[in-house]
Amino acid sequence: MNTKGGLTKRNSQVQEMQQKDTSLKGLIKAMEPEIKKALPSVITPERFTRMVFTALSSTPKLQQCTPQSFLGAMMQAAQLGLEPNTPVGQAYLIPYGNVCQFQLG
Repeated sequence: MNTKGGLTKRNSQVQEMQQKDTSLKGLIKAMEPEIKKALPSVITPERFTRMVFTALSSTPKLQQCTPQSFLGAMMQAAQLGLEPNTPVGQAYLIPYGNVCQFQLG
C-alpha cells in the first residue's frame, strides 16, 4: 500500500466519522479499532483512549484543534507505544493555534 493511498483512505474514514459524531471524543471512540491495531501489546486500547481523554480535559485548547491534526498526532503516539500528556513525559499532544502536533518527550 502506498503512503498517498493510505492517507487518502484515512482521510475518507475521518470524514465519515465526522458525519456520525463531530466531537473529538466521538471520533476517538470511533477510531478505537485503528488504535488497537497501532498500539504495541503492552498498552491496551482502553488505557490509551483514557489517556487521550484526560489530555483533552486537562488541555482545553486541544479541543479547538482540527480533528485531522489531533487524530494524526494521537495515532503517532499510539504507533510508537508512547503515553501522551502523562507525568511520565514520554510524548505530548500540543495545540498550536488550531493544529495539534505530536512531540516526543
